[in-house]
Amino acid sequence: MQRYAIISIIVLITSIVLLTSCGEQKPTAGKTAPGKAKVENLATTPADIKKEAKDLAETTMAYTEEQKAQYQKKIQEKLAQYNQKFMELESQLVMMNEQARADLAAEMAKLNDKKAAMGAKVKELQSTSGVAWADLKAGMDKAFMEMDRAYDQAKSRFEK
Repeated sequence: MQRYAIISIIVLITSIVLLTSCGEQKPTAGKTAPGKAKVENLATTPADIKKEAKDLAETTMAYTEEQKAQYQKKIQEKLAQYNQKFMELESQLVMMNEQARADLAAEMAKLNDKKAAMGAKVKELQSTSGVAWADLKAGMDKAFMEMDRAYDQAKSRFEK
């Protein structure tokens, strides 16, 4: 993601420079000799390029932060869903025999450990910068897939 953002910035800056330096010259309304057009000052200064690059970087960072916020909201919703699912599994404990209760309690402990690890990743994600969060996102997605798989396995073993 960081590489994509840098490449995008470079492409945009290059495009801006090319467009401003190769733009069409507009004739002015003043009186000029035939065949001689008044040339406007189309020079792009280093300050102009720096301003454009700064604006682009700020826009990119704002977009990245927005994406991060949306992903964090999605994660919070997913964690709330896991809490609900875990409560449903735990409610089945009262209807089970002693051995099944012990087995389900062990599975629930494993699932709670995974959920706690995901909670730690969420806190880490919240403290990262906009650019670095993309790296953590891949790890979070993988952790959610593993949690879904572990929950489905536990549920199928004890659902009869």
